[in-house]
Amino acid sequence: MRRSRFAFAGLITLSALLAACGPSPAAFPAPIGPAVNVGAVVSLTGSQAVGGQMAKEGYLFCQDWVNAKGGVTLRGVGHRLNIDIADDQSRPSIAAATTEQLISQMHDTLLLGPSNDATTAKAAPVAEQHEVPMISSGASSDAIFNNGYHYLFSVLALRSRQLEGVIDMALAQNPRPQSVAIINASDSISAAVASATAGYAQAQGLNVIYGGNYPSGVNDLSGVLGAAAGAGADLLIEAGHLSESVRTIQQAKQMNLQPKLFGFSDGPGTASFAAALHKAANYAVGTTQWVPATRNRISYFLDSFHYSLAYAAQFGHLPDEHAAAATAACLTLEVAIEAANSTIPRWVRDALAITDLNTFFGEVKFDDRGANSAKPVYVEQVQSGRTVLVWPPNVASARPRYPDPGWAKR
Repeated sequence: MRRSRFAFAGLITLSALLAACGPSPAAFPAPIGPAVNVGAVVSLTGSQAVGGQMAKEGYLFCQDWVNAKGGVTLRGVGHRLNIDIADDQSRPSIAAATTEQLISQMHDTLLLGPSNDATTAKAAPVAEQHEVPMISSGASSDAIFNNGYHYLFSVLALRSRQLEGVIDMALAQNPRPQSVAIINASDSISAAVASATAGYAQAQGLNVIYGGNYPSGVNDLSGVLGAAAGAGADLLIEAGHLSESVRTIQQAKQMNLQPKLFGFSDGPGTASFAAALHKAANYAVGTTQWVPATRNRISYFLDSFHYSLAYAAQFGHLPDEHAAAATAACLTLEVAIEAANSTIPRWVRDALAITDLNTFFGEVKFDDRGANSAKPVYVEQVQSGRTVLVWPPNVASARPRYPDPGWAKR
């Protein structure tokens, strides 16, 4: 699991950090109204447990922060926020049953989670049937949001937009690229991302001169890489998985393939990518929903820097994009409850539908499907062995390095 690192030593004392990053208990009255109970479906065990555990911490951070500032305010009275977290075991069928249990047995009429696409796909119809609003911190699949749900929302940018930032970043460089080759793993999600990226690239004036796919998890990518290189594209973009991005760089180096930029949907930004590739990782770019270095304009809550510090003080490590998404989802629900001045599900749902909130995680503004239409996907680049945020410019911590100077100069 990737966890970004800050140099904490000498930066700030713990007592000052807590005072700066969270509301002072003495400054706000304690919540006195009945608790606002919210259910959360999270993958705490099973194949998605790493992200699920981080999402749990993100929810708990939000819960504690809201309660420390006096709770959820309804009609002038503070109400303690209580999040009932339930494990779906990373199993879609369990996610559906867990959602039903939270609604029918725990009587939670407002929901957070689930923490990934597969479990959201099964939990969302249950929430929809009961007309209970659900804000997911892990759903980004276009297919889910094309089902016509009225009660499902997600703070994430859609997966179809995952590589748009890479295209935008490249087109802002000098010399401006003219062409792109796009390769993808054969699974449906990677194929959908590749197709959407090709459409976006063409709309931005790039010539898509090659498109090819390979079996997911394959070790030998030389065939598709050779075909992509033969087309002579300025950019080589891959929609796939971490292991495949590592193999792409390794085999491209062996084959001496040298586009002006390698871009990946997964890989750069993870510790294992740089560890496996060493200097060969440099200049590669990848995407993320959030990193602690993100400098977003905020209208509520903490900025990314102070959120990360306060989170680390509470949990002993920095937040990742899963934790940040969970905190953002929880904050969005709190704001919607207060805007509705009620916990009545329909009223909260209507408040969510018109939400426009600038958070540390990015802007949260839902389209008519419940997808977050305003949030960008950020671009990271490996520079001198270190991953830095390079796009969009208004939140970046470093400038992109382009074009790639070649294997010998890495």
